[in-house]
Amino acid sequence: MKVNDEVKAGNTISSLHTGFIVLSTQIGVGILGYQRVVAKEAGHDAWISVLMAGIVTHVTVWVILKTLKRYPSADLYGIHQEVYGKHLGALLSLFYTLYFFLSATVILRGYVEVVQTWVFPNLATWVLTAIILFLAWYTILGGIRVIAGYIFFSVSVAIWLIGDLFFPLRFAEWDYLRPVLEANFGQLLKGMIGMSLSTIGFEVLYAVYPFVQDKERLNRGAQFGVLTTNLIYLFVMIVSLVFFSQGQLMRTIWPTLNLKKMVYFPILERFELVAISIWMIIILPNVIMYIWCGVRGLKRIFGWNMRNTLYGILPIIFISSLFIVTREEMNTMNDIYGQIGMYLAYAYPYVLYLLVAWRQGIGGAKEESAGVSVPK
Repeated sequence: MKVNDEVKAGNTISSLHTGFIVLSTQIGVGILGYQRVVAKEAGHDAWISVLMAGIVTHVTVWVILKTLKRYPSADLYGIHQEVYGKHLGALLSLFYTLYFFLSATVILRGYVEVVQTWVFPNLATWVLTAIILFLAWYTILGGIRVIAGYIFFSVSVAIWLIGDLFFPLRFAEWDYLRPVLEANFGQLLKGMIGMSLSTIGFEVLYAVYPFVQDKERLNRGAQFGVLTTNLIYLFVMIVSLVFFSQGQLMRTIWPTLNLKKMVYFPILERFELVAISIWMIIILPNVIMYIWCGVRGLKRIFGWNMRNTLYGILPIIFISSLFIVTREEMNTMNDIYGQIGMYLAYAYPYVLYLLVAWRQGIGGAKEESAGVSVPK
C-alpha cells in the first residue's frame, strides 16, 4: 500500500461538496431520538450539552484536517502505514474499515426500524434493506463525484424538513428551560458524550481528503458543514425541551417524529409519515458514504478492486441487518456503536495527530542533523 494516493483530475470534488458530505453524514437516524439520551443525563440543560458537543466537533475536525495537511496526497490508510509501519498500520486501517461498515449497518437498520414502527408494521426487514443497498450499490459504482452530487441534491431537497418544527413552538413552555445550569459539569459532560452517536460522521474526511481539489479551502467547507449540523441539532433540542416535559421526553423513543405529528395541513393530517418517507433521501447518503469509505479502505490495504469488493460486502451488510430484530437489540447495538464511534471519531484523531507530529519532528531533526534542508 502506497502512503500517497494519486487521484485523477476528473475524479475530484470541491471543498464545498466536502462540506455537504460532512453535513449529510452527521445527520441521520440519530437526529430522530438523540434528545432522550442527552436529556436523561443533563435534564433541561441538555441544550448546553449539545452546544458543548458542537464545539468539540469543530475542534476535532480542525485536528483531522491538520493531520491530513501534513500528507497532501494521503488518506487515513496511507498515514497509518507511515506512522505505524506496514503490518500494524494495515491492521489499524482494517479496524477502521470495519467501523465504516458497522456505521452503514447501524444507520440502515435504524431507518428500517423507524419505517416498520411508524409506516408499515408488517414490512419484512429484508425488503427495504435490499432496496436501500441496491440504490447504494448503483450510486457507489458512479464514483466519488456521483456520490457528492447526490449528497448535494439530498441535502438541498430535504433541509426544509427542519423548518416544520416551528409548528410545535406554538405550544412551547419556555419555563421548561429554567433554571439554567442546574445540571453540574459531570452531567453536562455525560450528555455531551451521549451525543456521540448522532454527531459522528465527520471522520469520513480521512477517506475523501485525496479527492478534494482546493484543499486550502477545505477547513472552511468542512467547518461550515459542522456548523450547520450543530445549529440544526441545537434547534431541534430546544424545541423538544420546551414542548415535552421531562417525563414525556424520557418515555419517547423518537421525539423528532412526535414533534412532526404537530404539523397539520388541511389536505394532510399525518405529516410525520411524509417526513419518514422523505427521510430516506437523507439516510441513503449516509449508507453510501460509509460503504464507499470502507470499500476504498480495503482497496488501499489489500489492492482489491472496489467493484468486486462491493459484491462481497453488500451481502454481508444485508445479512447482518436481518439478525437485529428487537428494540433491545437495537439499543444494545446503538450503545456499542456510539462508544466505538466516540473513541474513533473524537479521541483517536488527537492521538494520531500527536503521533504524526512526533514522527515528522523526529524525521525532520534527523534530516537537519545530516545537512538536509527540511521544508517548513
